[in-house]
Amino acid sequence: MGSQVDSKFTWVIKNLAPFGSQIIYSDSFVISGCKWRLIAYPKSKLLNYLTLEVADSESFPIGWRRLANFSVTILNKALKQIYRRQVTQQWFDHKTPRLSFPLMKTTLGFLVDEEVKIVAEIDVEVIINGFEVLPSQVKSVNRLFKRQPDIASKFPINNPLLKTSYMNVLLSLTRALHLSPQKISNGDLSDTETTLAHMKSIGFKLDWLEKKLGEIKEKKAKEKAGKIKIQNTEEKLKDLKQKCLDLEAQLETEKAEVLAASAPLLLSDDEDVF
Repeated sequence: MGSQVDSKFTWVIKNLAPFGSQIIYSDSFVISGCKWRLIAYPKSKLLNYLTLEVADSESFPIGWRRLANFSVTILNKALKQIYRRQVTQQWFDHKTPRLSFPLMKTTLGFLVDEEVKIVAEIDVEVIINGFEVLPSQVKSVNRLFKRQPDIASKFPINNPLLKTSYMNVLLSLTRALHLSPQKISNGDLSDTETTLAHMKSIGFKLDWLEKKLGEIKEKKAKEKAGKIKIQNTEEKLKDLKQKCLDLEAQLETEKAEVLAASAPLLLSDDEDVF
């Protein structure tokens, strides 16, 4: 029986006795885009070895690698910790899809009818072309290197943390320059241009982003010029409309004057000749 919460998987073995020396497999669980499982190796009614493996490794292409930090904790029925193993920077790949480790002698005192709870916590970093990225970034980074395979061919920095930081900046640049020009302010555009120049200066090949930036600047310039033309035309139209209103008012006045001039004159009583 197993349950999962985020990056933590809990596996409960109710009783070791029925398994004898039979290998016990946990349910598969997915953390950071990888399917994992735990394998327990009982011996003489006791838990002897434990293995963590990438369960779907056969479906991965040759050359795949995952860098993981993980811990395995074993608790008894009273939730007392009786074993803990923490591993950092462990590589899993097509040659080594699993890691096995013996349990210390202090863990061999399980009663055969005692419940054993195994808790695995896994934090995976994916390596793409030498850059450690989050699982949520894998799709974007893969697409980036597929479209621009030489983008980091002259990038000189080897420090993993700095490489990750620069990749995050590059992804942000790419997202920013794929926004609609209307959604990019002039201030953001200036910041993007400065950042792009810095990224090029440290070795990234970003001609395609520079071209994109030029296209956006051109569109922004055309947009600004177009808005000025529209404003001028609207002002001219406003003046013309006012002139039309003035002419209409003048026309009505002139019509009234003509109508008044063409009306017959009325005679007074003393002018009546009949």
